[in-house]
Amino acid sequence: MSAYHLAETIVNLIQSNIQANIAASLAAVRTQANDPIVTTEPPHEYFIYETAHVYRAPAVFTIMKDQNIRDSQMQPNHVNSMCDVIVAIVVEDRIERLVTIKAWRYQAALMSLVHQVSLTNLDGSVKIFSRVQNCQFSGLINLKNEKTADSVFRKEVSLRLQVEHVEALQVIP
Repeated sequence: MSAYHLAETIVNLIQSNIQANIAASLAAVRTQANDPIVTTEPPHEYFIYETAHVYRAPAVFTIMKDQNIRDSQMQPNHVNSMCDVIVAIVVEDRIERLVTIKAWRYQAALMSLVHQVSLTNLDGSVKIFSRVQNCQFSGLINLKNEKTADSVFRKEVSLRLQVEHVEALQVIP
């Protein structure tokens, strides 16, 4: 019997890479922009499902959407697939202009972590190569009355990744 890692390992590799490197990537974007007014703190929370209703922004969502198994392209003890994965970040700010710029900066930081990136699991049995196919930006969502001093705006950026996955099957006795 063989052990397949498939979706769980792919999502974990992508999300672990983001968690380990997002602070440095955000710092590089902040330095390049040379604009201290727009904050870009590391994400507070990470999710692997779409329906989180209570969370603290910024929050990262890594969602497996589709996995096309292509066994005919590999040797018998390997599995190969092409996956669609969404990596989304939700940001908030009190000012519409700043939340828009913040979303752009998180997109730039995430691009360096998920575009043209190769990742491998600890035992080397799973390798993935990730490419960003497109980015989508939500409209501004007003969470409170925009005319009050405590107004809060939310914006989301979604990066659609095409992930090639190659896995050497491990035989379980």
